[in-house]
Amino acid sequence: MVFPIRDETNPLFYCKKIILFIFSVNGHTFIGDKSFLGGIGVVVKRFWQWPLVITCLLLAAGAFWASQSQHDWALSQRAMVAADEGVHEGNQIVNFTLPDTQGVKQNLYDVVGEQKAIVIFFTTWCEVCTEHWAGLKEMKEAGGLADTQIVGVHLKDIDTNADLKEYFSGWESLPVFVDTDGQVKEEFEIIGMPTVYLVDENQKVYKRILGTLSPQMLESDPFFTE
Repeated sequence: MVFPIRDETNPLFYCKKIILFIFSVNGHTFIGDKSFLGGIGVVVKRFWQWPLVITCLLLAAGAFWASQSQHDWALSQRAMVAADEGVHEGNQIVNFTLPDTQGVKQNLYDVVGEQKAIVIFFTTWCEVCTEHWAGLKEMKEAGGLADTQIVGVHLKDIDTNADLKEYFSGWESLPVFVDTDGQVKEEFEIIGMPTVYLVDENQKVYKRILGTLSPQMLESDPFFTE
């Protein structure tokens, strides 16, 4: 954070002037100079001016933290707005068309059909995503989620289609869309990974989850038990 201390309308401008005056002799400034120790005597002689220096430093610190707080608040508000503008619970899920790992364009509604679906936005470098996929695969192999279509939406990074095929090599069948230009990511306002959408038989969003599906939800949520 850089303060505009060259602006004479800014009180910090005068704080700077005062501090430089106290640490100088005959117009020579000792701050940051090899002869800094030579200025110690001058500083001691000007002992009475230290309260003013401390006040200036406190003002500078206060201005810095106020600016930081405003900056952090602005970032948090921006993130909240982004999260609020995406596809949420009760919305009809956006019917997008994207290429799959074979390069063939597929339509979400055609893939999902009239069954429940878990739509997962992910990247391969996301370790949490990888663990999540492993848990779902284990559950699927144990006979769970039999009436639920799992769909992946890969947020294009540097992975090739071959990389994605290798990533999901243990899956018998799993449709994965590749968001090549990030358009779907923007449309859904994805701000973290994984982001999971539970979609009912009418293509409406039952729940949007920023993170993974917990074992408790998989065992007790009506979406999975009814």
